[in-house]
Amino acid sequence: MIKEIAVPTLRLLDAAPGVAAAGGEILACAYSPDGAFVLSGSADGQLRLWETSQGSLVTTVPAGSKPVTACAVAPDGKSWLSGSLDGLLAHWDPVTHRRSFVFLAHPRPISCIVFSVDGRTLVTAAWEGNISVWDPNRERDGHTLTGHQDIVAGCRLTPVGQSLVSWSYDGSVRLWDLARWVQQKELSGHADRVTAGAVSPDGRWAVTGSRDGAVKLWDLHEHREVASALTGSEVASCLFLLDGETVIVLETSGRAALFTLPDLLEGGEVLTRLRAHCAELSPSSDRIALGCQDGQVRFLAVDDLEASPLVVTATQTSRRESTMLQRFFGKSQLVHSYQCVCPVCRQSVPLANGEFGRSASCSRCHRRLRVGGIRRITQEEEMPVT
Repeated sequence: MIKEIAVPTLRLLDAAPGVAAAGGEILACAYSPDGAFVLSGSADGQLRLWETSQGSLVTTVPAGSKPVTACAVAPDGKSWLSGSLDGLLAHWDPVTHRRSFVFLAHPRPISCIVFSVDGRTLVTAAWEGNISVWDPNRERDGHTLTGHQDIVAGCRLTPVGQSLVSWSYDGSVRLWDLARWVQQKELSGHADRVTAGAVSPDGRWAVTGSRDGAVKLWDLHEHREVASALTGSEVASCLFLLDGETVIVLETSGRAALFTLPDLLEGGEVLTRLRAHCAELSPSSDRIALGCQDGQVRFLAVDDLEASPLVVTATQTSRRESTMLQRFFGKSQLVHSYQCVCPVCRQSVPLANGEFGRSASCSRCHRRLRVGGIRRITQEEEMPVT
């Protein structure tokens, strides 16, 4: 008998006892790499740090006089970023809570801040319709991507970091080639402002939602619309679970719906009754943080996901190696090694060639993993083999 794999379900967790409304409406939120904390940015100009196991407020950091419209945590956890209504992009030390530096990244409010998986690329999107791609070590020199005719509501990098998907109030979804800094394709089909979007963990799909409640699934390889669905109100956020087969759509009304791929068939819902402006998925895909209008971060649990392998991006490291005899003749060979990081326990998992596209297993927590993409790093130096 074939055992059926349970479809994920959503469950609203109880609010932390004794936590009152924290302040202004939460406009942005981001998980720490280990999933233990959530950073939020609010309309009252504050950054707040929340502990995720109980949902309690840890600390408040004054970020400025203007609303914090975007925030992010670096993949190594060593810095926080905030974007404000006046277009300023600021870096913060997560230990001292002091601002390390700040500069004007956009002439209008910043709507989105995202990092690549390896932390080597930083992207910001803004209300003037532009997207800027930065080197985190040289952020004052950015590449500007132009083409949208209205507010860029958000953007996401593909897992291997070679492409970028953006969505805008002009009704368009655009795919960008970051190797050449050009637009690769405009995806048309929405009849209203596109307010939310996400990229699948294997980089094959993008999902977007609009003000009129329409949700669309796009094939990023073939550059076409695959499926569509209609929700009951404006879409506030779209999230791909790490099973690679499920999308969570959060509506401004507080309803969270679960859709399965590739047909966008609705498979469940939870009525939170929370007015949430933003949402973020935890690194392990088992929890969703909701940034609410009342100034609190609330959490949805994602249940029944344990049986599904989680999609991860592998890193291929290539380097030249040579034996003593090869070095004598001036020869070498290119050697590839592969590894990924388990999203549940953060253990580094070595991979063999034959495991790509199939399930691997984490040696620490034994969670099943499926490699959905490969990010390549080249090391030019030769390493002698003894």
